[in-house]
Amino acid sequence: MHMQKNQLMQSFWLLLLIITLLIVSALLPAFKIGLISFKKINLLADIQSDAPLKLATADTLIKEDTVAVAIVIIKEEAKPEEVVAPVNPCPIGFTCLEDFSPEKNALRFFFKALRNTNLTPVRIAFFGDSFIEGDILCASFRDTLQGLYGGHGVGYVPITSEAPQFRTTIQHEFENWITYSLVGKQDPNTPLGISGYAFVPLNQNEVTYKPSRKQNPKRFDNIRLFYRNRKNADLTYTLNDTIEHASTLTSSDSLHQLVIKGDNVKSIKFQFNNPDSLIVYGASFEANSGLYVDNFALRGNSGIGLYGIEPELLSQFNQLQNYKLILLQYGLNIVTETDSMDYSWYKTKMVKVIKRFKEIFPEASIVLIGISDRAGNIDGKIQTIPAIVTMRNTQREIARKTQIAFWDLYEAMGGENSIIKFVEATPPLAAKDFTHLTFKGGQKISKKLADAILFERNRYEKKTQLP
Repeated sequence: MHMQKNQLMQSFWLLLLIITLLIVSALLPAFKIGLISFKKINLLADIQSDAPLKLATADTLIKEDTVAVAIVIIKEEAKPEEVVAPVNPCPIGFTCLEDFSPEKNALRFFFKALRNTNLTPVRIAFFGDSFIEGDILCASFRDTLQGLYGGHGVGYVPITSEAPQFRTTIQHEFENWITYSLVGKQDPNTPLGISGYAFVPLNQNEVTYKPSRKQNPKRFDNIRLFYRNRKNADLTYTLNDTIEHASTLTSSDSLHQLVIKGDNVKSIKFQFNNPDSLIVYGASFEANSGLYVDNFALRGNSGIGLYGIEPELLSQFNQLQNYKLILLQYGLNIVTETDSMDYSWYKTKMVKVIKRFKEIFPEASIVLIGISDRAGNIDGKIQTIPAIVTMRNTQREIARKTQIAFWDLYEAMGGENSIIKFVEATPPLAAKDFTHLTFKGGQKISKKLADAILFERNRYEKKTQLP
């Protein structure tokens, strides 16, 4: 028993000596004796993560549950009081706008204009690709806002369309026209209009518009025709299939409009005579007040092409339209299943587009709508294309850099693989190409977009009415 006790004591003192040596070695700095180098020992190395701690950059938005929190990382020389407290709470079930303007007031022009919709038209320009073609998204978005702020009519409609029967908000027929566009045939003598299109009439041309056959048709009282006429073309138009009128078109190098007053118009047909140098851009269907959403869908457009529209012509359109809100929906025509996911080039070009728009439309609020979810065959399974999230993040950076608002459509749909759920829904909310919405899907997303804008409008009104 005495021998065992001595061995236990010796083991205890040996263990204590080893622990002491380890602690001392951990406290010693790295040093060198001759050719032998001694490194500093880290006793916790085996349980520490190799990944460096990543801090968000200054104005990064972090979403936890439904609260958007603005974070400012403190630099080494900064003081603790420089940390920004959480701001802009977002209600449950909402995908709120992210405002990157310096004063967090990116939609102020639009919200101020909404106060006067009973006196004058307030216009929204909705630019996009095939995702909004046929009014599939804009129709219910327009209905929601017109229900609140008045107005009847679908706003701007081009002269020709790739899918006229697909759009249900207006009946549209045409024949004998040459169509030029940002993504198709172009002519240096035919400048493209705000929609990215321009139309040249041929002999025996005509274009007819009628209100929709829907239960609640978008009737209209006024028609405004946009054109440029360098020589002596004239126009014959027929109202309600019976009353024919003739009009001489103004001769000029600038954009002009012909305003036709009516009352609950049932149809209008245009025919252009002697169309030697005439360019027609489209017509707007509206009333004297209320809110209007102009759908500028262009199939195959990435958004970059907007830079190809002449700034002077854009400015002339804005003088006539006075847009107060511009929505930009793009990205689907850039992302592919085998993408390299480096969109720095796209960011550079879209920043140029938006900066130009801010110059040409100085009194319009601008919102960049992020890419929607899209699925493809990835490793034998239908799932979200990996580059979708990268594009969404790039678009958020574009909005940040240009100091406009951003709306995360990908999140609003439900995030990863949400397009698959849309396709499998009953009734389907998306087509089986796992890219485009059905009209039911358009209603669902347009409500979320309208909710986000109206939520910001309520916050704006509360803030501006403070004593």
